[in-house]
Amino acid sequence: MVVAVPPETFPAEHHNRPYLQQEASFVNPQVLALCPNAEGSCRQNTDELEEEDLVLRIEAGEQGNIPFLVIRPKLQNSTKEVLRRPVVICLHSTGNSKETMRPFMRAYVAVGMDARNDGDRGRSPHAYANALVAAWKTGQEMPFLFDKVWDLIKLIDYLTGRPDIDPQRIGMMGISLGGMHTWFAAAADPRIAAAVSLIGVQSCGWAIAHDQWHARVASIPQPFEAAAQDLGKNEVDTDTVAAVWQRLTPRLMDFLDSPHTVPAIAPRPLLVHNGEDDPRCPIEGLAEVVFRTAERYKEAGALEHFKFLAEEGLGHTVTAAMGDGAITWFNKHLRPESTV
Repeated sequence: MVVAVPPETFPAEHHNRPYLQQEASFVNPQVLALCPNAEGSCRQNTDELEEEDLVLRIEAGEQGNIPFLVIRPKLQNSTKEVLRRPVVICLHSTGNSKETMRPFMRAYVAVGMDARNDGDRGRSPHAYANALVAAWKTGQEMPFLFDKVWDLIKLIDYLTGRPDIDPQRIGMMGISLGGMHTWFAAAADPRIAAAVSLIGVQSCGWAIAHDQWHARVASIPQPFEAAAQDLGKNEVDTDTVAAVWQRLTPRLMDFLDSPHTVPAIAPRPLLVHNGEDDPRCPIEGLAEVVFRTAERYKEAGALEHFKFLAEEGLGHTVTAAMGDGAITWFNKHLRPESTV
């Protein structure tokens, strides 16, 4: 049982070598150029930027502590007046940590958060996989999507109370699983003023119906293998995959699937950037998502606030152009004169 506690924030230990359960192999090396490595410190541009390593406690228990990193420009004015700035929350992929998002944390105030069972919340080789298996077995937690979206809502509660953050200009971006968290959080929380999902948007219902779930399952095989065994099957099949999705993320294959939840972000600015040949996010399964979302933005008189890109010849990979595109999107929609 999850026990909520009064939220509190306290300093966290800074890590030069954050714990990773997986290497971000699908991220282009150009994007990772600013990531921490064994030879260097995590910190960068210390003459221009200042950092805070913090923990937000929202629940009792180990996963109730949210480690997060705040990077912001140093005060330049002589009066040291605290200016309210836009903030961009940057969300990492499966098995990674907030520190791996540093290449994207280069505008405004930037915040990186360790997802449940990753980074400082999962300091063992199989923490995330074990959490997914436990969720299948017990159904008591939802560590794949919903619990993480709840964390993001509580993090936004904290950020809106900071004197250096403009609560009307909160952006969020994520890659892969972080891109899924971005789409669900933006659909659930209207305080997110602009969003960018990189190689994250997909249709689980379409994948089940068209037998195109294999690449996604291969990225996190453990809960599906456990389910197949529990269901008396010799191998993972379509029924097994559907059962796991229903257990871990109820209704993900129907009214919480992307054709229904991505349009809910309208009319707020949304950039979706995928690879045309991404087997985890099959492009054929996104036709209905893109159509419904564009229709919703058109109805709201804000079609220019929605952009979908499918990069030709690209698989499940994040490129430097995607990172630059995300920053350009936020520059356009979170700048002071923006009405969003």
